[in-house]
Amino acid sequence: MDVAFLLDKYFRGAKKVSIDVFDAQTLNTVYKDVINAMTSHFEIEISVLQALSYCLYEMMDNVHIHSGKPLGTAMTYYDGLHHTLCILIADDGMGIKASLSENEKYKNVTEAEALRLCLEDQITDGKGMGFGLYTTSRLVDNIGKKFILHSGSHKLIVEDGKTSVVENGYWQGTLLYMEIGTAVEIDPGQVVDHRTDVEEEYNESFIGTEELDSLWYDTQSIFNSTVFEFSKYGTDFGTRDMGQKLRQKLLALIKGDNKVIFDFTGVEVVSNSFADECIAKLLHEMSLEELKRHTTFRGLNPLAERSVLVALQRRYNVIKNEQQNKI
Repeated sequence: MDVAFLLDKYFRGAKKVSIDVFDAQTLNTVYKDVINAMTSHFEIEISVLQALSYCLYEMMDNVHIHSGKPLGTAMTYYDGLHHTLCILIADDGMGIKASLSENEKYKNVTEAEALRLCLEDQITDGKGMGFGLYTTSRLVDNIGKKFILHSGSHKLIVEDGKTSVVENGYWQGTLLYMEIGTAVEIDPGQVVDHRTDVEEEYNESFIGTEELDSLWYDTQSIFNSTVFEFSKYGTDFGTRDMGQKLRQKLLALIKGDNKVIFDFTGVEVVSNSFADECIAKLLHEMSLEELKRHTTFRGLNPLAERSVLVALQRRYNVIKNEQQNKI
């Protein structure tokens, strides 16, 4: 596969593009390495990662199942300046038309028709469920900036909300390229039609730690404590701007002598991005042990608690790995 051509065509000017070749045996390892690398970029909202982690595995697995060739190539690049994640998955196998034609129902479709069809639900050559490219197209509908599916002499292009199929160049096999925005929270369950719990699958695989199993609640510390009532600032917290402002207020209180109670009583919504900005970023100011010693939680509803816990776990994991790498 001409990697130099792909770099020039799809990643021109990009620095530190990650390039991985995978087969059936290494697919899972490469997949986990790619998602772990993305997880370390805190600018990528966790809801995006939860949906993307499912779609990426499906895209890579399609190479193994449908291409007829043993190897695939994954290329990824995160543009932090423009909050854009660029992903390319390619193989030099039989291509979409030939693969889809193995199903008698689609034996006579044209190459252009095959590109459109494969993005629909339950369209398959009989070897899979026909769900991977469908969910990827739904992800693009949510946060996609550009999407290209190139197979044979045709390209399907989605850009600026418009879809077109053009005859342009030739690619032996299947090439999928997409640019997605990473700074907006989405509903990851909606991307997969709520057919699987992508949030929990991602959290268990890439977030969970033994050191931080749950939030700390200490009802015995109410006396001689400072209570920070989040409800004074609103009932729905969704933005990083508000998270940053309240984190500065919390830091000023934590530096005092008393324990600070994070009181979320009356708060209905705490987004992942707010939880990361307001609570999890405190781990850059103090260790987890110090944070537990100086703070306690009260009044979090189950969904809000999950957002705070996942945000803390994500930050804790990355900081811990960075510290270990310095040793």
